[in-house]
Amino acid sequence: MTNPTPTDELSRAASLAASGDAAGAEASYRRIIEGDPTVAAAYHGLALLAFGVGKLEVAAQLLTSATALEPQVALYRRDLGEIWRRLGRLDEAIAAGGAATQLAPADAEAHYNLGLAFADRGDYTAAVREYERAIELNPGHGHAFNNLGAMLERLGHRDAAAEHYRAAIEKDPRNVEAWNNLGTLLGQNGDVDGAKASYEEALRIAPDSVLAHYNVSALKRYSPDDPSVVLVESLAAKAAALPIADRVRVLFTLGKVRDDLGDYDRAFAAYAEGNRLHATTLRFDESRMVAQTDSLIRCFDAAALAERAGAGHDDATPVFIVGMPRSGTTLTEQILASHPRVHGAGELKDLHRAILQTARVTDGVPLARALMEMPREAWALLAQRYIASIRGLSASAARITDKMPANFHYLGAIRLAMPNARIIHVVRDPMDSCLSCYTHLFNDTMEFAYDLRALGRYYVRYMKLMEHWRRVLPADFVLDVRYEDLVADVEHQARRMLAFVGLEWDDNCLRFYNNARPVRTASLAQVRRPIYGSSVQGWRRFAAHLAPLLEIVGDYR
Repeated sequence: MTNPTPTDELSRAASLAASGDAAGAEASYRRIIEGDPTVAAAYHGLALLAFGVGKLEVAAQLLTSATALEPQVALYRRDLGEIWRRLGRLDEAIAAGGAATQLAPADAEAHYNLGLAFADRGDYTAAVREYERAIELNPGHGHAFNNLGAMLERLGHRDAAAEHYRAAIEKDPRNVEAWNNLGTLLGQNGDVDGAKASYEEALRIAPDSVLAHYNVSALKRYSPDDPSVVLVESLAAKAAALPIADRVRVLFTLGKVRDDLGDYDRAFAAYAEGNRLHATTLRFDESRMVAQTDSLIRCFDAAALAERAGAGHDDATPVFIVGMPRSGTTLTEQILASHPRVHGAGELKDLHRAILQTARVTDGVPLARALMEMPREAWALLAQRYIASIRGLSASAARITDKMPANFHYLGAIRLAMPNARIIHVVRDPMDSCLSCYTHLFNDTMEFAYDLRALGRYYVRYMKLMEHWRRVLPADFVLDVRYEDLVADVEHQARRMLAFVGLEWDDNCLRFYNNARPVRTASLAQVRRPIYGSSVQGWRRFAAHLAPLLEIVGDYR
């Protein structure tokens, strides 16, 4: 009886792997390598087994061996690129994926995987190119349509993104991710009913879809007879087996369900556990935030501001809406953006980007000091960079709002760079504002928001800095708007705000809920309906659990 050839043994190993006998397949692949260590396909087979059990580093080493032995095999390069991507080594992923597409230019999966790597690196234009090529090669590639939609959305092509999400669903009506993505886009565009329908379709297909439950929870109010209540409770009961990000989403969803049902103690327990668990995934450096506040107060004193006065740019286009997160900044912007001469730009990172481009920021030098060490002419340059970026969003608007709440840190810099800009500071009861932060899972960092005491200390630093700005900046540069006053008398406050930014009254500002402009914050559902006051003093339903927060922020109530 003759010994099996490497080809026979490879076939046997692949059959064992396909039947679920991973141990038998591994033993077979290793026998091949012991007999002939140059058989690249055996290393590839072992890599796939390692990948299947989450041993990504091992899989990468094995695939590196396979590509070294047979560098012209595109499949090995393609799979290695995907492993590198999952390990976060994106430059290597793109290099391997690029080699795969060169070796096999007609391989749709190679282009798709390369698109994933570009997307992870934030190179959305390159990702679009690769996804489009994958679709050309495989017009039925639903995942490529979905991911292409996501990239187009990132690039601001929202209508095209929706078309591609729908195309992904047409190719595969059970594509839960595409239903979720379409729902999110519809919700941001003001179609709350369409968004809910998309999420509910995702849940019909996959009742255990954590993301769909989490997404729809922000758009609905649960009742005791809602079948989703049982589903969410069931998900929570088995959440320990889920990845940590999904466990966190389940807990925040569970908190919302119980909150809506009036089960406040158990709701708070779910929120608290979700916050605790999410905080373990973050690197929160509170000492850095304390130092930042102290540095801003020290560097931007009255004398320093007076010395640099007149150095900036006189454009009056920008209106900055600042405050705590969840303080009413989205509602404020929605009211202003309903005026025909105002463009609501949402939460922009453009000011921070312009500051970093203009100030010479080096390790160990506080940003505030780097700003104050800029030459006088740099303040106008900073303004020009910022204004050019927002003018790209609207060339004709008389005012463009930027509602990044954390821009309250930069009011001194704004005054020097853009003295004719206007600041609207939205202030809300600290207990309501902080609780609203605590019961929401933010898409961005917000590392301070997942612990009640850290939240309270952030609020105190924010108020301390705002008190400093009031002392050193002209009184007519900042308009304080209390959220509670806004919901009590929206017309009076809207008229105040429009007069402050130099615009005539327009009745559309009272019908802000009909404005279909995209809203991407957690408040997207709230601003699609008329003013309501139920959120005022909402913290009292959880009062029994909020003593640590009240102790810190009580003096600011």
